[in-house]
Amino acid sequence: MTKKRVYEVDRAERYAALSDFFKIVSEIKTPREASNFFKDLLTPSESLMLTRRIMIAKMLLEGWNFEDISKKLKAGTNTVNSVNRWLYTGFGGYLNELKKVKSKKEFRGQFPTTEWARLKKKYPAHFLIANLLEKFSK
Repeated sequence: MTKKRVYEVDRAERYAALSDFFKIVSEIKTPREASNFFKDLLTPSESLMLTRRIMIAKMLLEGWNFEDISKKLKAGTNTVNSVNRWLYTGFGGYLNELKKVKSKKEFRGQFPTTEWARLKKKYPAHFLIANLLEKFSK
């Protein structure tokens, strides 16, 4: 199949196709069904690309910095930055799904619940004193 740019596909056609795709994905109930579906749908390269984005999101939530993630996964800093942007300013998909996969105990306190908490986590240097006071007051 030839690669299509987003702007080359009619908007109504694009939304209809995406709607069908999301409906199909939402009907997947078990990990085995998901595995079979995505193995059939994606090439190994596409699967790896998506998996690495999830790995980057997990590492960002664990507190890794951009440079360390980039070196460890041999990913570009633009990719890490994009995942970070989607993680904190997207539609909440990464956070919601990662919360479901990981136990609440393991990630307790790592998922910011308010906009203020998101800003403090995203810009720790700007909130250094507040973060230190909060850490030592616990």
